[in-house]
Amino acid sequence: MAKETNLQDLMTPFWKALADANDELNAFIGGGLPSTTEKRHKVFVRKFEYMKTKASALCDQIEKEVELSIDPVEIILPWKSEAFQQAWQTWKDYLLEQHHKTMKSRMEYAALAYLKKITEDKETTAIEYLQFAMANGYPRFFKVTTKSYEQPTISGGRSDGDY
Repeated sequence: MAKETNLQDLMTPFWKALADANDELNAFIGGGLPSTTEKRHKVFVRKFEYMKTKASALCDQIEKEVELSIDPVEIILPWKSEAFQQAWQTWKDYLLEQHHKTMKSRMEYAALAYLKKITEDKETTAIEYLQFAMANGYPRFFKVTTKSYEQPTISGGRSDGDY
């Protein structure tokens, strides 16, 4: 996994540089400072300690995520045509733009399998379902029926036509 290697490769020298800076600071302070600078250096040391704590928490989180990451599954589109490839990419872009949702590989794999099933393996129907969902602002696609295309009816006694 290239991402993990890059994170680890970045994290190790960063942490070493921070530890070296910490050692240098401690040696400088331990060498004896005039009493007039003591108040100023305490503020700096406190901020530096805070920065080290945050850096340590960040490194711990990166290590945890690296350990938990899973290799993505291979995505094979059920239809190879340029039209479907474009429609599927448009669908993924729409999800990100409209709903701030990024499909990871397992979700994409399952979504493609579901789309193939509800369209009974018909590519043109699949493209139509994707377009219908996008046109209506839906965050997911579904089997479109004749009833899906009808206008909503007014119920509850309102006769003015406003909903």
